[in-house]
Amino acid sequence: MKFIEEVKSKRNFESFLIIYFLTFMISTVFSLILFDNIKDLQNEFSISLVIKSLFFIICLIFIWFFFINIHTQILITKNGITIKKFFKTKYYDFEDLNLYFERLEPSKYKDYKGLFIVKGNEVVERISSFDYSNYEELKHSLKLEENKNVRINSLDILRLMFGQVVKVSKR
Repeated sequence: MKFIEEVKSKRNFESFLIIYFLTFMISTVFSLILFDNIKDLQNEFSISLVIKSLFFIICLIFIWFFFINIHTQILITKNGITIKKFFKTKYYDFEDLNLYFERLEPSKYKDYKGLFIVKGNEVVERISSFDYSNYEELKHSLKLEENKNVRINSLDILRLMFGQVVKVSKR
């Protein structure tokens, strides 16, 4: 059996197009609405326009924060896993990590697998078959024990996508 020195993540082309297209379209539409609101505010001050404008600014920040946060490159070596994002890189030694668990992530047309890496009782990273075309290769190169008795709800998965720390419980 050939030992692979390192495994790099490969973006799923389909998800790449979907995420980029949606981010571009939503950002364009929200920016145009925001620009229109600001033009109207210059003519006549209205508290409803100010609130609407603030809402669209918050939505744009939220969309771009999500967009930046999901762009992750993963490199798995024989000693650990490196997670590279736009503004930060994290390295986890396999000895410091406890386990991983897998969860089915349903969508409208297809179900995807999500792999969650746990350190202590917190999920430190999520790897999804929606995002990576070599998901199975990444999964098999992890030198961690799989635990099927871990619970996580959909709201926690959403929080994880936005970079928040999520605690898990075992059944």
